Amino acid sequence: MPFHKYLIIGSGIAGFHAFDELMSKDMNTDVVMVTNDKFIPYDRPPLSKEYLRGEIDRKSLFFRRAEEYRGNLVTNVSVEKITGNKAILSDGSEIEFEKALIATGGRPRRLGVPGENDRRVRYLRSLEDADAIKELARSSKKALIVGAGFIGVEVAASLTRLGIDVEVVEVKPYIWSTFVDEDMSKFFQDYFERKGVKFTLNESVKDFRGGDKIKIELTKKEIEADFALIATGIAPNVELAERSGITVNNGIVVDRQLRTNLTNVYAAGDIANIEDPITGKRRRIEHWNNAEYTGRLAARNMMGSSENYSFLSTVWSDIFDLHIESAGETTGYDEYVIRGNRDDLSFSVIYLKEGIVHGYVAVNRPGEELEALNSMIQERKETKPEKLREEDLGKN
Repeated sequence: MPFHKYLIIGSGIAGFHAFDELMSKDMNTDVVMVTNDKFIPYDRPPLSKEYLRGEIDRKSLFFRRAEEYRGNLVTNVSVEKITGNKAILSDGSEIEFEKALIATGGRPRRLGVPGENDRRVRYLRSLEDADAIKELARSSKKALIVGAGFIGVEVAASLTRLGIDVEVVEVKPYIWSTFVDEDMSKFFQDYFERKGVKFTLNESVKDFRGGDKIKIELTKKEIEADFALIATGIAPNVELAERSGITVNNGIVVDRQLRTNLTNVYAAGDIANIEDPITGKRRRIEHWNNAEYTGRLAARNMMGSSENYSFLSTVWSDIFDLHIESAGETTGYDEYVIRGNRDDLSFSVIYLKEGIVHGYVAVNRPGEELEALNSMIQERKETKPEKLREEDLGKN
């Protein structure tokens, strides 16, 4: 049975950056990364944007060249169970380790309706998914997207820019309901509609039916399209943890140092359920910045550090010509301040509660302003609304 000092399970954003952190300290570090993906580690945000639109090639997605892993990467294999300091793999082999990191991420949530296994009904999580959607898009005039979250709207924007007629179906009464309030939702929806994206709200899918075109039956109407994308969020891949006796509750429960209840086993990225140091609430965070941060933090702690999770997770997206960033809590506020001008497509909406900045949504704003707002959220100091309106906020 081979022995490795460090075992990383999963090659997504968290897994790769944990690997990178370990190797950056010593290129001869004894580490192996095991992934059920058939590709070497790659970046995912471009899959719904530049890569889908054909603006960048496949090679540019990969973090490193294959030869740079120097035998430290095992693809097309999953870890089925951890017993003590031993990992049992799907091919029947075993790996003994000193420290292990679970960074298995999540998989797209399925709708559970008839017809969703039709080859023209797709999900987007992997490079193979993106390739399949690109192939369908080449011969399509109409696409339906189920789910108006970030992935759904990003793909809608990309397909629209490719000249495809896109309709987005959302079960809730307004888009991005977990991210923005109704007023901001309407602003974004109006903007996307002006760009050509259609929205059908308060609707859900009953089934998909085949034929020359795929027919999608909703609760109140039927839509025909050349293909459909289901983008209704992800479910954390917790099966390995469950089989291994690791505590699971909406992901893998970890402490502030990303340790699970199993000695010498850590978790990071989308799958980690951690206490937010600002709000004190436990949550899973499905964002790139958090995945990179937790991957690197877990790696340092595996190497002997004792660093606590201390991070303000930020959300960002590029949709049409909007660069959108957000952090903190954007609901449950008692007042808000707007900097900039919504009509000029350059503004920040800053949310306060009891005089403290709790969060913001920013569109096309300078980095120094966002850094200042991030600091205010983390410091939790009382701030006067007049200060937030000052044009030199980022310089204070």
